[in-house]
Amino acid sequence: MTDESTKRLSREDRREQIIEAALDVFIEKGYAATTTAEIAKSAGISEVTLFRNFTSKRDLFFTGIEPILFSPLENDISQMSGGIDKAQIQQIIFNRIKFLEQNRGVVKLILNESMLNQDNENYIHKMVINLKTLFDKNRILGDDEFIIRLLMGSFLSFLYQPETNDQRIQEYANRIAEIIIDSQEKRKR
Repeated sequence: MTDESTKRLSREDRREQIIEAALDVFIEKGYAATTTAEIAKSAGISEVTLFRNFTSKRDLFFTGIEPILFSPLENDISQMSGGIDKAQIQQIIFNRIKFLEQNRGVVKLILNESMLNQDNENYIHKMVINLKTLFDKNRILGDDEFIIRLLMGSFLSFLYQPETNDQRIQEYANRIAEIIIDSQEKRKR
């Protein structure tokens, strides 16, 4: 155990320490192959401490991945209440692609777990519903399944075919934003 792991931490700091360690182990081994003992060891704590903070491995898994998936998108969209223009759509797309670049391991973990373990919540479906809800709540883009699928497909393509050149990502985001604006204008006619 390191000095960092054994020192007295606030409840929130301890939970964050456990979540970070758990995500590292989940990414390395997958959800099913990971034990709470391995997570505790990685966090430098006892299993008792782990269970004082989380009711189960499943609780820890979902507590760790939900903010990563949903908070940044909610923040982007909530700033655009009442309408959206091409530049804002382009920025959301660019931000999502950069987010995937920075959180690639966690996103791949979620996709793998969604396919392998049908007992777990389907996070792909939940992401789509969350995206639709956020758009509807903020009156952005209307209820257009085509746009949701276009965005989800675009985001996933960058997960499997990464791009690190910001200018190329920006160009791609611009083209997708143009398609979305075009689609919305056609719906209004």
